[in-house]
Amino acid sequence: MITSDLDLNSVGLEQDYDEKQDVTNIDLDDASDEQQEEMPSVTDHQAILKKYLPEIPDLETADSAVFTWSITNWKQLEKKVHSPVFQCGGHPWKILFFPYGNQADHASFYLEHGYGEGEAPESWSACVQFLLVLSNPNNPSIYIQNSAKHRFQAEEGDWGFTRFVELRKLFSQPMTKEGQYLLEDGGATLTAFVRVVKDPTGVLWHNFVK
Repeated sequence: MITSDLDLNSVGLEQDYDEKQDVTNIDLDDASDEQQEEMPSVTDHQAILKKYLPEIPDLETADSAVFTWSITNWKQLEKKVHSPVFQCGGHPWKILFFPYGNQADHASFYLEHGYGEGEAPESWSACVQFLLVLSNPNNPSIYIQNSAKHRFQAEEGDWGFTRFVELRKLFSQPMTKEGQYLLEDGGATLTAFVRVVKDPTGVLWHNFVK
């Protein structure tokens, strides 16, 4: 069973991992109690944004949103799942999630535009800073996060992290000294902090492939 909750309060965002394959993850083996205590709760949006997505100077925010998606039975999920669609910056968005990995031994976690095939406006693009968080469903201070910035286009509609968290660690390694795991009661919470920024030049974060 999957449920979702959408918070459309305006918030600041930012950070800078923008490689789909190569990311910097928290090493659960090295996560100390002191580091865990310093991690703000996922539900404290302002604190999360301040710590993990500081604003980029000279970029103006067009719109921002926080979307929360609750998974209550991880082991019964299909190989590839999508969240409900939510809105930000006048565009539809959704989470794309591979609970057992996208050709990797890691859970894979992406942000994807929510347009159906052929529905995106001609020459559509959106410049987005985003933070993806996988957290314990009962303790929002236990989580793993990664952030990125990307120019979304119709032909490049998803971006994120193929190696978001190693499955071996996810299922078998506690994250606290009390023995609490990231997954609990068969579920987890996925949160997307999304910030659409204005693109006055028309080429912000453009890869110039086309």
